[in-house]
Amino acid sequence: MELLQHENRLIQLRAKLNERGIKLWEVPYLTPERQSHEAEVLKLAGQLGPELGISTELCLEGLTALQRNALEKLQAKDEFQKTGIATVRIRAPTQTGSNREFDLKVKITEQGSHLCELIGHRLSLDARKIKLVCSGKIISALHPLQEQKVTNGSTVMALVLAHSEEEAKRECSTYDRVHKIRTDAEMLINENDSSNFLSLEDQSGNAIYLPKDEKKSLLMALTLYEKGKAAMKTGNFEEALLLLLEADHDFRSCNSQLLDVVDNYALLNLDIVWCYLCLKNLNQLPDAEQRLKVCELKFQQSYGKNMQRVTAIRGEQSNEKILLVRLHLLKAVLFYHQNKRDDARTMFRVVETELLKLRIDDDCLSRLMECGYSMKESRIALRACSNDVEASIEFIHNRRQTRETNEKRSVRERKLYKVIDHDATAGERIKLELVDQLMEMGYPEELAGLALKKSANDINGALNELETNGAALQKELLRTVSVDRELRQQLETLGFDGEIAKLALKLTANDYDRATNYLLANVQNGRYSEELLRAIAEWNRTKAACKPAAAADTPSSSADGRPSTSKGTAKSSTPEEDDGAQREEKKRKKEMLDILFKSFSQDIRTTDENSHLDLQLDEEGKLLEQYKKLLGMDTDQ
Repeated sequence: MELLQHENRLIQLRAKLNERGIKLWEVPYLTPERQSHEAEVLKLAGQLGPELGISTELCLEGLTALQRNALEKLQAKDEFQKTGIATVRIRAPTQTGSNREFDLKVKITEQGSHLCELIGHRLSLDARKIKLVCSGKIISALHPLQEQKVTNGSTVMALVLAHSEEEAKRECSTYDRVHKIRTDAEMLINENDSSNFLSLEDQSGNAIYLPKDEKKSLLMALTLYEKGKAAMKTGNFEEALLLLLEADHDFRSCNSQLLDVVDNYALLNLDIVWCYLCLKNLNQLPDAEQRLKVCELKFQQSYGKNMQRVTAIRGEQSNEKILLVRLHLLKAVLFYHQNKRDDARTMFRVVETELLKLRIDDDCLSRLMECGYSMKESRIALRACSNDVEASIEFIHNRRQTRETNEKRSVRERKLYKVIDHDATAGERIKLELVDQLMEMGYPEELAGLALKKSANDINGALNELETNGAALQKELLRTVSVDRELRQQLETLGFDGEIAKLALKLTANDYDRATNYLLANVQNGRYSEELLRAIAEWNRTKAACKPAAAADTPSSSADGRPSTSKGTAKSSTPEEDDGAQREEKKRKKEMLDILFKSFSQDIRTTDENSHLDLQLDEEGKLLEQYKKLLGMDTDQ
């Protein structure tokens, strides 16, 4: 609070000096020897103090600090023009809420790594463990500072911790953790849907399909963002800010219009500015202002102006209003530090009103939790329903039902796409409603989906395809369906031949009941029906057509039945051995990825898709009271 009060005095004094055109670095406030004229500065403090409600002593302290700062800037500017050596202000936020600040001199033609070395030497830290941020961007160690818009007078944030033995260990781990998080995320994402972690859904559980490259960038951005939010939750704002800025870089690689209608990027910018505030890094104001503008614009695109779109869909039961509280609070803080005091007062009053509306009744919360609902969903429901317990219960059940329905739909959709080999990122999504209509007419789901794929969701065209080209559709299923090994084993235990069981599962898209009925109808006393024999012949032709051209060079059988090659001493692996080796490799890779995934996602799973709607608002309330006191708003009422 003392730091904010000191900055408050400087803001007011700076504004008053600018208003009157007073330059503390010129006569009469400076002697010919370029020293401070203490008598004149004291006289000025006596004039300005009463006008601003500041004691003469504190006013003199503030004027002296402003004069010293102005002279240092002039000297640095002159040195930069003559020698090219820039003076850069370094701010190193700490978990204790204080900041280590100092100036460093560096040539802007040097790489970012050189500045890290200078800072590391000054702070007695390993330079490799320091990350620098300037104007909302992480400074690359491999590029010149001038290419990264670092110049004379720039303020650079050095993300390190307070210098104690325990914190120094944590300090060194921050860089390593962020680097490892990105490396692990890249490995998982490059495996492309190797686990449920790597699927995209909206907040209601609906699947989202994007072009492959864009999906990769968006997955990386969302993954790093989730890890950043997990770090924020534990109060590790240094690591959080690094991860959020990394996520920002990946979000900017996404060209899809999807970012214009979803709120993830808006929330990311909001969280970055919140980290600036928590790290007491108010020198990033230009970047903070731009990010809040982006956030406000994205909220309008996602939710509509004044939440109109959300209200139209959900009525007044909209938890998204809680996001506006933090946005308005940060805007108010920004106005304050820009000395736009009237705007700040107005916005702080808006925040105060919003906080009152979102306050949760403790008795209502207890009643809901006694009914078995979690604290998180209870808070979200009570805020949405203005502390009406009965309405909150209905709200919770509706949300659960909607989520469950959409998740089932997404699982079904992905399964169908896999069966019929449909790439939704390159083509049109198949409408499940039309699939259901065809299934009501007696067609299997996979054939209905395949027909709709070929007819581009034209149900009449799909019907025509099913009636006139059913054999070709069945043939395509033989190519696309991957047989479930467990189901095949179950059919084998019933006495069916393994290859015939595999064929039945392909034809029925791994539907065990349908596959069993198919086999019972077409296998009698070990004899196969004409239909099954035709299917076997078609499958053999399909397998032959899928063999690689290189098969011509594979070993052929000699007269004695043994494999032969052009060189009699060479050994040849059988297809069964190749399949076994591939299965072992896939198993080993899957085990490795599962271990990596569990390690990687353990702290993400402490949050869910609604975590951004469950802000407790305690910190917001404290900040509101702090700034109200600084602005004298308590005395205004």
